[in-house]
Amino acid sequence: MSFITQVTISIVIYFIIRIFNRSEKSLYVSATLSALSYVVIYLSTYDVLNILATIHFMVTGLSLLFLFIAYNEIIILERKVRKIKKGEIANSEIFPIEKGYKIVFKMLGIGLVFLSLALISGLSMQSIFTANLIFKAIFTFIAWLIYVVTLIGIKFYSFPTKYATRSLFVAMWAVLAAYYLNSYLAEL
Repeated sequence: MSFITQVTISIVIYFIIRIFNRSEKSLYVSATLSALSYVVIYLSTYDVLNILATIHFMVTGLSLLFLFIAYNEIIILERKVRKIKKGEIANSEIFPIEKGYKIVFKMLGIGLVFLSLALISGLSMQSIFTANLIFKAIFTFIAWLIYVVTLIGIKFYSFPTKYATRSLFVAMWAVLAAYYLNSYLAEL
């Protein structure tokens, strides 16, 4: 089973749990169970021959998983905002939209931590620092810089969490795209 298939199965598990569990804590439960399912699927598929390689692929998969979870939650929140703007206020709203954006912001922070762990484990596996690794380190540093600036903007300058989450989400996808495009270009 390939790496992408394992992440996809974990994402499907997340969706199934979110569909059948509509409580306020369902996001936490579904994210935790899908992350655990990814770890279990990965460990049952591959033998642990090298601990660094295992850690590297696990944290890389978890960073992808949390980015997809954040993407789904942002879409859900945007739908709620559109419904409210149209005047279709649903009685089934469990928690405020702003609280949802704060949770997604935390999820993106967790994804960034996993992305940083992937970088650290990747650096520790290499004996020679190539341009590929240097670019990944630069992109991870930029992502952390964006996250910290956004966090400071929220805490001290009343930057709306909604816009901060959107900008951080776009920045995280840009960093992830830069990772994979850099790897792709290095192979050419």
